[in-house]
This record gives sequence, structure tokens and C-alpha cells, in this order.
Amino acid sequence: MTVSEPSDESLLALFASVFERLRSSAAERERERVHPFAEVKELRELGFGALRLPRELGGHGASLSQLFRLLTELGTADSSLPQALRHHFFRTEIFLLKRDTPQGRRWLERVAAGDLFGNGTTEPHGAKLGQIGTRVLPDGDGYRLDGKKIYGTGNIYAQWLPVAAVDQNGEPIQVVVPADGAGVAILNDWNGFGQRLTGTDTTVFHNVAVPAENVLQTGASEGHHGAGFHQLVLVATLAGIARAARDDLVADVRRRNRVYFTGTGQIPRQDPIIQEAVGTIDAIVRSCVALSEHAALALQRAFELWSAGGDFQSVDAAFVAAEIAVGAAQVMLSQQVVDVAGRIFNCLGASSTLIPLGLDRHWRNARTVATHNSVLFRSRVIGDYVLNGTAPEIFRVGHDVGEKV
Repeated sequence: MTVSEPSDESLLALFASVFERLRSSAAERERERVHPFAEVKELRELGFGALRLPRELGGHGASLSQLFRLLTELGTADSSLPQALRHHFFRTEIFLLKRDTPQGRRWLERVAAGDLFGNGTTEPHGAKLGQIGTRVLPDGDGYRLDGKKIYGTGNIYAQWLPVAAVDQNGEPIQVVVPADGAGVAILNDWNGFGQRLTGTDTTVFHNVAVPAENVLQTGASEGHHGAGFHQLVLVATLAGIARAARDDLVADVRRRNRVYFTGTGQIPRQDPIIQEAVGTIDAIVRSCVALSEHAALALQRAFELWSAGGDFQSVDAAFVAAEIAVGAAQVMLSQQVVDVAGRIFNCLGASSTLIPLGLDRHWRNARTVATHNSVLFRSRVIGDYVLNGTAPEIFRVGHDVGEKV
């Protein structure tokens, strides 16, 4: 830990009361589809979105590893929120690399003031792989944005939406627009069976004014730089879900007095069979958290090298190594956390399936998070890297729908 880096304990203490309120209301809010707007507002006011900003820029000075530990804690309280904030933290990380530029300073000031970034990346179904239909065209001294995006995770909580588009020449361009700006419509239409409160919605942009200063980037991004960040947020979310499922299991077993006639005759918390099952689940949860933290250290090293001005090849290699570490964690957690979230019912019996308890949400949320960037393809990428040294492909936007039959 550096001199200026806060302790894990002091950071957690800042947000503990909000986390506890989120946790105590999570099952009911998820069941009733009540988004935690008030809690997100309080987190913003406490500077959660500015965790990574140095103190002199109005933040908390947390390391990247500490950010992911806190995202795991947040995921334990409410798994929707780390996923909802993942684009915010990635965008903040990019602006930190540009803190010495006027644009970087301007946006970091907004982060320090509590503003959050959403996401405008994924084109609607039917777009060819890498094809972007969203367009930014010149208009006087600025531009106009038109298009449609799906999977706008976190947009309902955000103040600013970074959008990937193409310009009049078909070249990549990234711009940012206000979430409540004229011509921006966030449809709040996510209807998945899990992660119901992430705000993973369709967003439509119609003739949206974009000042020239809100152009973030023109041209394609650099190599693998930044790779692994978004997926690691999901890995940390899975680790949080595992913790929440285990904690709910332990709390339920501790208060039970009803025994199984096929058991030992002792109350559940003293039954060796139940103890063994809970012990195995706890061991799996601890290993999942450790894998997530290991991957976070690899990603932190890559970002530190990038921030220090390392040469292109060295930085790219560091991010490839980080992406492999994150991918390995994803492969394991996508299987183990889903398994744990289902296994807890073996210790609790039929009464644990009652809807008001909401214990099924752990499995549904884990299963939903685990579908992102399919683990089947991730395993193959890792295998190709281990066997042949082949770097993962650089991320591209779009859906290759193939030929219609």
C-alpha cells in the first residue's frame, strides 16, 4: 500500500451503511422491480464513483484492486449495481490516463462532483460483426448524433452517455451526451430473468446535439489496451453473488430448529452433514473471491504500466496477460457460483423456495451474469494462448447474424 492509498477498512466504512440498506431490501426490490435510485444517489454523494480519483482531484485515492474489492462488496449487497457501474469505472480509468489534458481534467471534475457514465456501445440485433449504424455527422461548430443502442447497462442511473458511432466517412468516433438531453430516450425495457435492476436498456438517440468538446475519440482504439476491465467487473459481481448466497445460507441454517428425519437428529447447525455441505460451499466462495482478486492485480499492473508511459508492445502484452487472468477467473466463477447458488437449497429444504425469501435470485443473477462473453469461447481463447501464445482477438461491436436460411 502506498502512502496515499487508503486502507480497505476505511473505504468500506464510508459505504457500509448504504451497502447494508441495499442488502436488507434486495430481495423485495428485485421482486417488485424497484430500482435503487435513492441508494445510487447516496453512493454518488459519498464519492463511490470517484473511488479511483486521487485525493487532490476530489476522489478517495483507491487502487484498482481496491475498486474491485469494493465492487465485490457492493455485489454482495445488490448484484445489479456493480454491473450497472462497470462502464462508469472504465471510462473514469481512461480519463485518469488523460488527467493532464483539458478534456481529461474537465470530465474528472464531473466524476468528482458525483456524475456517472452510462454506456452506448452495442448495436441492435441484426448488425454485422463490427458494423456500427449509429452516426455522428457535422452540424455547424458541433455534431448531431442519431442511432440506437441496446444493452445500455446503467443508463438509467447515469448523467452522461458515451456513445460509439461512425462519422461521415464511416470512421469510428466516440462522443458523450447528457442522459437527459433532448433527443435521448432511455426505454427501461430490460426483461431478463436475472440482474433485473441493472438498467440494461435500449437507448435511442434522435438528432442529439454534440458539442465539439464532447468528442472523446476518433479512430480505432489501441490494440488490447484496457482489455479485461469490463469482464472483471462481472467476475467481481459473481464473487459478490457467491458471498450473498453463502451468507443467506448460513443465516438460515443458524435459525432453524426443524430436523430431517433422515439426519442425525441434531438441529441443522450441529448436523455434521449440513456442516460439511456449508463448509464446502464456504471453501468454493473463498476461492472465487481469491481468483477475482488475483485477476484484479494483473489488471492493475497493466494499467499502471500504461499510466507510466510504457511502450506500446509492453503495455499491450500486459493487457493480454491480464485478459487471460480475467478469462480464467470467468471460466471458474461462471461455473462455481451458479453451482453454489443452486446448492444452497440442498441444506435448507422446500421452505427455502418460498417467493418472499427471494433466494432464487442468487441463481438467476449468477446465471445471467455468467452468460456475458460466453465461457465456452473464453475457454478456447485461453487454451489457444496457453498452447500457441495466440493473443485474444480485440473486442469489436456488433452481432454477426450470418446468412438467412
